[in-house]
Amino acid sequence: MDDKVKIRCPGCKRMFREKARRIRDGAQMNCPDCCKLLTLSKETDDPYIRRALKTAKEIREAQDAALVTAVYTGAASAPVRETS
Repeated sequence: MDDKVKIRCPGCKRMFREKARRIRDGAQMNCPDCCKLLTLSKETDDPYIRRALKTAKEIREAQDAALVTAVYTGAASAPVRETS
């Protein structure tokens, strides 16, 4: 599963990718192309930023669900050691 989300800079209109765990409401980051400071907010008028926040949230929820499933099925734990 790809854990990166595309974000479109409102200043230079270029797309860049950032990890989903870093994209949260209220987070700030610089555009790698124009170095403009972006503040991510779900109340913004920019639909690209709102979409990025929504996609990042969905990716984080899917990763958490996969981790919970792995833990409760035993796949995430170490194999049972044999004792003599």
